[in-house]
Amino acid sequence: MTPGISSEWFLDSACCNHMTDNPHLTSAHTPPVLPTITTADGSAMTVSHVGSISTPNLSISDVFCVPKLHLNLLSVGQLTELGLNLFFSSRGCLVQDSRTGQIVGSARKVGRLFELTSLHFPSSSVSAPVIAASASIELWHSRLGHVSLPRIQTLVSRGLLGSVSSSPFDCMPCQLGKQPALPFNNSESIASATFDLIHSDVWGPSPVPTVGGSRYFVIFVDDFSRYTWIYLMKNRSEVLTIYRDFAKMVQTQYSKAIKVFRSDNAREYRQTDFSTILKHYGTVFHTSCAGTSQQNGRAERKLRHILDTVRALTNAASTPASFWGEAALTAVYTINRCPSPVIQNTTPYERLFGTAPNYSLLKVFGCVCFVLLQPHERTKLQPRSQLCCFLGYGLEEKGYRCYDPVAKRLRVSRHVVFWEHKMFYSLPLFSAGNSDSQVDPLPNLFPEIPSPSAESVNPISDESPPADPSSDESPTADPTFDESPLSAPAANPVNTTAPEPRRSHRVSTLPSHLRDFHCFSAFATLHEPHTFREASSDPLWQQAMKEELDALLKTGTWDLVDLPAGKSAIGCKWVYKIKTRSDGTVDRYKARLVAKGFTQEYGIDYEETFAPVARLSSVRTLIAVSASRHWPLFQMDVKNAFLNGELTEEVYMQLPPGFSPPPGFSPKVCRLRRALYGLKQAPRAWFAKFSSTISQHGFSASSYDSALFFRRSDHGITLLLLYVDDMIITGDDVQGIQDLKRFLGQHFEMKDLGPLSYFLGLEVSSSSDGYYLTQAKYTSDLISRAGITDSKIVDTPIEYNNRLNIHDGEPLPDATLYRQLVGSLVYLTVTRPDISYAVHIVSQFMAAPRSLHYAAVLRILRYLKGTLFHGLHFSSQSSLTLQAYSDADWAGDPTDRRSTTGYCFLLGDSLISWRSKKQSVVARSSTEAEYRALADTTAELLWLRWLLQDLGIDCSTAVPIHCDNRSAIQIAHNDVFHERT
Repeated sequence: MTPGISSEWFLDSACCNHMTDNPHLTSAHTPPVLPTITTADGSAMTVSHVGSISTPNLSISDVFCVPKLHLNLLSVGQLTELGLNLFFSSRGCLVQDSRTGQIVGSARKVGRLFELTSLHFPSSSVSAPVIAASASIELWHSRLGHVSLPRIQTLVSRGLLGSVSSSPFDCMPCQLGKQPALPFNNSESIASATFDLIHSDVWGPSPVPTVGGSRYFVIFVDDFSRYTWIYLMKNRSEVLTIYRDFAKMVQTQYSKAIKVFRSDNAREYRQTDFSTILKHYGTVFHTSCAGTSQQNGRAERKLRHILDTVRALTNAASTPASFWGEAALTAVYTINRCPSPVIQNTTPYERLFGTAPNYSLLKVFGCVCFVLLQPHERTKLQPRSQLCCFLGYGLEEKGYRCYDPVAKRLRVSRHVVFWEHKMFYSLPLFSAGNSDSQVDPLPNLFPEIPSPSAESVNPISDESPPADPSSDESPTADPTFDESPLSAPAANPVNTTAPEPRRSHRVSTLPSHLRDFHCFSAFATLHEPHTFREASSDPLWQQAMKEELDALLKTGTWDLVDLPAGKSAIGCKWVYKIKTRSDGTVDRYKARLVAKGFTQEYGIDYEETFAPVARLSSVRTLIAVSASRHWPLFQMDVKNAFLNGELTEEVYMQLPPGFSPPPGFSPKVCRLRRALYGLKQAPRAWFAKFSSTISQHGFSASSYDSALFFRRSDHGITLLLLYVDDMIITGDDVQGIQDLKRFLGQHFEMKDLGPLSYFLGLEVSSSSDGYYLTQAKYTSDLISRAGITDSKIVDTPIEYNNRLNIHDGEPLPDATLYRQLVGSLVYLTVTRPDISYAVHIVSQFMAAPRSLHYAAVLRILRYLKGTLFHGLHFSSQSSLTLQAYSDADWAGDPTDRRSTTGYCFLLGDSLISWRSKKQSVVARSSTEAEYRALADTTAELLWLRWLLQDLGIDCSTAVPIHCDNRSAIQIAHNDVFHERT
């Protein structure tokens, strides 16, 4: 016990560090730079030294001794950094270890202060991350991917794992998965620096593909550090692309070039293009002799190490066989963080990066975990987290990768609570088979790899290995990493009686670039197959394809005929899409057969192709009128709409994949009678069919929006707005609406979706106050795609007086993401006029975006993150008086000095139309710019007046246009001719 220390310690959330005025601290030392403490009144106090406190009721370290202080203060912030949770209430405070859930301290409430009564928490090692609680050596064995005991003892001796209780144990998964054959002698040589020598090898094919379709993986091992990189592949031919990207990564991230590259004599390494890449980087290429895999011993041994670990992980967790890819990625992640005797019992991570890895992040593969749901994924009465299976760590994001069995996808999140002593697939709901049957062992995915010998590398042989029949091309390859999200596993299926998903199936992607926590890209959404071969193995997609073929045959889409001489048949393919509701939950699995219309020839296979769709201004105007007049809004959908269109051209198509002609038919082609999806004329044929059919029911098309149909009767008006195959129906003629629904059901296969709630990605909610339009789900997905879910929010979408030009910043190496984000933002302006100007600015740099332009896009997204649920409100109390506002930003573009037109229109209190667009010519004065804006506003105003008349709104009175430029107003009021008017 330290004598003389006051027993009164108070919790202080405004205190930056534990502080006391008592100089008797144990393990005291004077830091090189003494910090200065600033008090609330601005005065300063100095720190004399730093030490620890140890009493029967208190045990803390890193305490500042401040002689002028007259109280003992405990920093709340410092305690939370140690992994403690503090719970304050009217009765006092409890201190909980977040890693173990144990209560380690308490405080009583004295007035408005909280006086500590006890706190005991082990101090952390100075050189290693904090490991909060004592854990068994068996638990660390599981956390570190079933690593050997000597390696764990090395970490314990260095103080990197904190307090570890040692007790003997047997590990059945290790015995089953790691038992080796007799080893060869080890090689004594080792490279002198990182990337002087890289070993590589390819493993596969696996008898079971991953959920993303991968059957192979390739590894690259640095000889000096023994650090390993792994990449999943669908076929062997991807090695060339992967190595090129790997060499570029080494060059940019480590400022080094690979000096020697060593592999076996497999044909994927011996292709001419591979040798060309090696020569480009100045890399010497060593290969083993044919049939002598021991000459590539380092890579072969690393493969064996990885597969041993994978077998142990999958056996211990009882995961489905298709999760082997996740286990392989996790195995390499942990192997890189485990000490190796060949590099003096240091870890590959330390040898490469020069610092110890953070072991506090490691968890047991396949254990039960709970992922915190985002606010938009749940209601206030629904659970706050989702039960998941832990599958590993990210490679590009700081987060844990967890399989959600309800949504059948991966979630990547840092807000995860783990039950490491309970395996997910040991839970009764998710275990395979019934309780009285033995669970079948996993198939042998990984053939044994012989341990390499210590033979030195012989000169490269000219003998080529025999062709590997297993390396035939499979479906189109994924990118470098196996980024495909997870669908329902083939083994251990989720109980189909589980409750209906109650939250959206989105993923919160987190910001990347923390070196110790590399992580996989995870735009993880529900998995949609890309090929027929991939989809045909899933019963859900099989059923979806059967339903599509049944619909095609039912509508007489084609006749089976012989291909006439001189004619050619276009191809076709399956396209797979998971339809979701407004909250992100799965609506249905949709398989659509589409023709390869890009092979059609104009004048032979098609003529005209244009088909109108509703303007989004018309959609907003219709909803605003319906809200004001208290009209109901209904939504309907035409199933397989394009198949209703009739073809006038002679078009032939090859038989669909998976379609077998009836018995007795020789192989033929399809003579298309209906407008199949993918044909260039399909939208036009469908619209022609629909408009002719609806006209038979007394409906007329609006002259100002061809997709708006209306019918007036003695009972009122009925309106229908069509956008391809989605339609909104409204009006004050209730009987007319019911008659219209029946009429449509008689002529087309319809789906009555009830009241309008989700239309073209717009979320529509209704109440007694009117309708509210948002794109919260769309915005959330967009923020996740950009990887900024953890970034700070901003108050404005663009900086004040920000004048971007084409020369700002450095060119982006790949503009794909920039264009995708800006394109998505353009559609987001449908309900977010507040970002119209900012999106107008960034969309001007799509051809050659630069770093500052990308930063401006991210700022818009950070603004949207703070205003996720903002949208348009169409009040039921609003009048139907049209108002117009016009403005211009004169010479606002610093590059070409062109002006920007801006206008907006209000129908009562409801915003229905707006625009922000650069003018086509350079205005010589602000008056000219404002006058041009007035002209554009007038054109839109006339169109809106005519549209409102078709909606039954009287627009006989003049509509004022508000403008803030007196000169432009004068020109508009007076019939004066000017050269520029």
